[in-house]
Amino acid sequence: MKSSRKKRKNHCEHDDDCEVVTGPNAPLQFDEIVEDFLTKTRRLLLVGEIDEIASAHICSYLQVFSLKKDPVYMYINSPGGCLASGYAIVDQMLACDCPIYTIIRGQAHSMGAIIAAFGQSGHRYSTPNSSIMLHSIVVQNASGHIEKHAVMLDYIRKNYSEKIVDLARRMKLTTKQLADTMNDTIWMSPKQAVKIGLIDGIWTPRMERSINKGFSQ
Repeated sequence: MKSSRKKRKNHCEHDDDCEVVTGPNAPLQFDEIVEDFLTKTRRLLLVGEIDEIASAHICSYLQVFSLKKDPVYMYINSPGGCLASGYAIVDQMLACDCPIYTIIRGQAHSMGAIIAAFGQSGHRYSTPNSSIMLHSIVVQNASGHIEKHAVMLDYIRKNYSEKIVDLARRMKLTTKQLADTMNDTIWMSPKQAVKIGLIDGIWTPRMERSINKGFSQ
């Protein structure tokens, strides 16, 4: 399984024959042994900013993993990112025939926390020292005619309201409580996230080791 961020060596024998992707949006490559281990144990890493590239990688691997019924373990360490790219991942998670267990490991802020909440009910976790944050949507780089902005903002408000309703159903908050909470921006410990129903429990070392049961290198 490949994560959202990759570093690719910026050289090859014939520059005309290969496409090199560099910078923060470049895809992260693992050692072959690590890649094989992650795939065999059905682990999927969502790391870094959530953008089109991260979304494409995660969705592709979810489609492959969905060919079997065993659970997929999605580890999330993300500061958030693009709403559309994030919900592309959510839609793919919901389309999978296999359960998707979400595990926050490091941070799950904004869209990262929303993705975590859409894991299999009863199997949404966080490691003890992770940080979790939710806030309302932010519109960036808006320029041009004000009339166009008015139409766009009206669409965003309606779309956002629908997403709040859907997210609240997965939590222990009413739609109004969740909307008010996100307007204020809320930072949570894993235990606080369990209390409001964003996740279901704390991911322990024993649970981590249990994934490897039956796997031999």
